[in-house]
Amino acid sequence: MNYNLPILAYHKVDPRKELGVTSISPERFEKQVNFLKQADYTSILPLSLFEQTNAINPILITFDDGYEGIYKHVYPLLKGCGFTATVFLTTGYVGNYNRWDASPGPRFMHLNWKQIIEMSDNGICFGSHGVNHVFLTKRSTEVVRYELETSKKILEDRIGKPVHFFSYPYGNYNKRIIEFVREAGYDAAFSLQPEILKAGDTVNCRYMLPRIAIYRIDGMYAFKSKIGNINSDVLFYVQKMKNRLINKCSYAAMVVERLKK
Repeated sequence: MNYNLPILAYHKVDPRKELGVTSISPERFEKQVNFLKQADYTSILPLSLFEQTNAINPILITFDDGYEGIYKHVYPLLKGCGFTATVFLTTGYVGNYNRWDASPGPRFMHLNWKQIIEMSDNGICFGSHGVNHVFLTKRSTEVVRYELETSKKILEDRIGKPVHFFSYPYGNYNKRIIEFVREAGYDAAFSLQPEILKAGDTVNCRYMLPRIAIYRIDGMYAFKSKIGNINSDVLFYVQKMKNRLINKCSYAAMVVERLKK
């Protein structure tokens, strides 16, 4: 890969409101994708990070958790634009509501296997987000291996393709978890560190690839700043700090997990 590359991380694309900031409306997502199309971005998949590619102005679009809104609102739009995406599935909740989520408010349905297989057969890449969406650094070796290995096997058995990539739930990882990810057979893993992937850095950070999360509070100016379309180090720094603060807030779910025990 010879270019600096924004890797976008989305969660929910859904018209319903929630208390958190991880859900954006289908209209806002469409506006963002239309901008990328008009600005001549090329949508790529993760394997392109490790191969020679002629893609000009590349961008990698990813989704964590695997919500049904991807099938309803994202997939048709991407097909119409000639774009693709990578979806990291929480396999223990396929076809069920997101009861793992500690946030109050409405529950959101995850993709079912029929939808997943259809999208996989039509160019959408699928990776693992674990089985139960847990904080891996706080779990035993047995649990970590189960989350990594079982989710990978379930996905590969269902879609009939190798699963190369992992996304850390809550962006939570350390050196110990990275080693387990390697051992489980993943080729790379994605973090929520808000940076643009620099040319030549892919190999060095292949198990902590940076992603820029897009939130409900991001207007088009913020979106353009996050992907580096506005040439301002100061604006990009502000967006990075905002993303880091929001991601730290997600760690409140760790407290809820402990209270449930």
